[in-house]
Amino acid sequence: MTEFAFSLEWERLGNEGSDPALVTERARVFGGWLVRSGTSPAAMALAFVPDPEGRWDGEDFGEDDYEYDEDEEEEDEDDLDDEDLDEEEEDEDE
Repeated sequence: MTEFAFSLEWERLGNEGSDPALVTERARVFGGWLVRSGTSPAAMALAFVPDPEGRWDGEDFGEDDYEYDEDEEEEDEDDLDDEDLDEEEEDEDE
């Protein structure tokens, strides 16, 4: 049988400050990306990067690259405030 159920389309990514022989590539899959990296095709590390909305542009995937609804941002800030209070209470108990 020579047919494949699915063919991955690997995109090469740039590497700064690393060994020139290092190769990093990504392939879009359901729910995110497969990322492989290594200096030899026979020995490459493979990782799954979750990205259900396909926002990673191949250059950066930092927090600044994601757009959030204002409601989500407020909830995140509230969660952080709650965590700070919990930590303070734990410190007082000790």
